[in-house]
Amino acid sequence: MATAGISGPGGTPTFLGHSRLPGPPTRSGRVRGDSPLAPAAEELLETLVRLEPGARVVRSVDAVAPGPGRHRVMVPDRTSPIALSVDHPRALAAAAASGTDATTTPAESLRRLGSRAWLGLTGGGLAPDRVAVVGGRGTLVDHLAEVLGQDVTYTLKVEETATCRRPVLQLFDEQRRFFALAVLGLGPASRAGLEATASALGVVGEREWEHLEVPSILARTSWGDIDVLVTGVLHPSWWQGGERRRLEAPVEAMGELSRAWAEDAVRVDEMAWMRRQQETAAALADRDARRRLGSVLERVLRDARRTTWPVGAWHGDWTARHMARRGGRVQLWGWSRFEVGVPMGLDPVHFAVDAATRRHGFSADSVRSGLREALKRQPGPGASMTGGLYLLAVATRELALAEGPGGHRVTERAQVLLSALEGWVDARP
Repeated sequence: MATAGISGPGGTPTFLGHSRLPGPPTRSGRVRGDSPLAPAAEELLETLVRLEPGARVVRSVDAVAPGPGRHRVMVPDRTSPIALSVDHPRALAAAAASGTDATTTPAESLRRLGSRAWLGLTGGGLAPDRVAVVGGRGTLVDHLAEVLGQDVTYTLKVEETATCRRPVLQLFDEQRRFFALAVLGLGPASRAGLEATASALGVVGEREWEHLEVPSILARTSWGDIDVLVTGVLHPSWWQGGERRRLEAPVEAMGELSRAWAEDAVRVDEMAWMRRQQETAAALADRDARRRLGSVLERVLRDARRTTWPVGAWHGDWTARHMARRGGRVQLWGWSRFEVGVPMGLDPVHFAVDAATRRHGFSADSVRSGLREALKRQPGPGASMTGGLYLLAVATRELALAEGPGGHRVTERAQVLLSALEGWVDARP
């Protein structure tokens, strides 16, 4: 039987005695037994080894099944996999359909529906791209089963965030129903994001919402050196609608979130939030960024001393990729940048800026263009101030992130936002 194995808890995963897993597919898309795996497949398998200490991971070669064990199937295939799924129709269907958000087009929705139907009928029996996990004990899943009080199995994915890539497990109960997500913190950047998300959901989850649906926290735990946050799963409608409905800012839901932590209006320069921006700017290690941000902050403050503004909350990264619709409610995730005590009106602006930069690329001009488009819906003397406060919020945040764990991934974005802020303030009368 043509199989290949990975083993070795506590050390570098090995594949047929080598320190790297086999890499890219042949031109035909098939992977020979001696051909390297695609990087995404390699990353998934190396993560799997870390989650199954003491186990041996055996993968199929040239469509020959890998033998007995706990099987995982590469979805959609090993040339560009998005997941290592449990070999069960429900789990395979969940892996194929996951990732639905407000950017999902009708054509993508129909393709995913077809994939779900096909996998629900066939399971993984016709999928040659599979691995088997043999042996091992004291695994992360054993720990989660104890914490959650039920047997679980999982599908493994790796998600991209602003500062890192992190593993996420889709968790299934004994009937193979998809009921939870487990986000794993393996390094400083992913742990920081996980902690911020847990803190935000702990606050947001205490409220009753009319227009919003947010994940609930099921468990907060750790296993070895891995931090884990388990949340209930949101099930978006498979059909997110046409472009206008999908990509329209959900202003009612945004207003509900902001008003849930409403405070009396105060002068902008007297906000605790503004003091945090000043402290963050003064603490930047990058001398040039500290000088430029401090200079523009002073110019914003000159107008802020004459302006009274309502105070509330914002999600911090409310974009079409962090939401979906189900019935008359908006499902919202990605809570790591949630803040209270901020100037009201920031979420709708961020949503519009994100849409503009997705269309035209991320540049200072496209940021300001999106900002102008957003402010057309907020006419009045405060519109220019809204733009300045928004850019100050995101530029300060990203510049601070750029100096933390994984910061190299956001350095360019931070500099673009700082330039956009400078240009916006320069253009004000």
